[in-house]
Amino acid sequence: MDSTTESIDQLQQNGLAGPFELADKSILDDVCEVALALELLQGRQNAAARQAGRRDWQRWTTIINRHMAFQPMQDLFRDANLQSVVAEHFGKDLVLWQTKFFIKFEGVGENYWHHDRIIENGGDPINLYDTTNHFSFVIALTDLGEEHGRLEYIRGSHRPIDGLDRDMPRIFDEMPEVVIDRITPLTFQRGEFAIFHSAVLHRSLAYGHREEDWIPNYFGAPNPALRSKADVRSGRISLAARLARKDTVIPEKSGANPAGPPDAIVEPMPYDDTLPGRFDSAVMPFN
Repeated sequence: MDSTTESIDQLQQNGLAGPFELADKSILDDVCEVALALELLQGRQNAAARQAGRRDWQRWTTIINRHMAFQPMQDLFRDANLQSVVAEHFGKDLVLWQTKFFIKFEGVGENYWHHDRIIENGGDPINLYDTTNHFSFVIALTDLGEEHGRLEYIRGSHRPIDGLDRDMPRIFDEMPEVVIDRITPLTFQRGEFAIFHSAVLHRSLAYGHREEDWIPNYFGAPNPALRSKADVRSGRISLAARLARKDTVIPEKSGANPAGPPDAIVEPMPYDDTLPGRFDSAVMPFN
């Protein structure tokens, strides 16, 4: 059995395959600089919005969907191995429509359990178990090990699991008991990546908590005192991206798909309306 067949089997069984290695890691430092600059800018924007009394001060628009604005990010997505792996497992004629940097350092809390299938096709109801569309990948821009904000996912959560009711909010803090034994650490070395179906449940733990505190349903709240004193560059950085078939209708800016379970938490399409019009759309061809 060759490596591609093995990883396709891994994807079908677990909903996630990898880690794989980028062909060219020389771009990673430049991408990290983009991430750190945007994190700094976001903090300043949020502080100014708070002082102005705006209720929507924590919009996070600066660090989301900026792949159209920075050449290092576009160069990264053209990496030969990333392109090859995505094509082999999900096919071609895909678009990249959303990206997010995840920067974890001392005092940063957990990214709660969630999945990435926040749209279907325009306003169509979300179909969590359709594996023919909506895919994600995550790239380790630094080492992402067992400690300090490690990534975890639920094996096989791209398919129905007996006893797991997916009519739940898209983001939640406690995983039902029935899937506790499916929680799987996801570790990477710098320059590695994984691909997965967007319905797969995943999270990252809080940064800086003791390993003995990492019980299955443990989640760490942000610690402002630690965070304000921390050196962002001492942390860890990953970049997540969401893909769809090229004919998929992506909701318009600030639109949120109301489809899915009755209690599902929707996620608006975040665009930075202060930028020139050419950045209004986050959708770009991927392969």
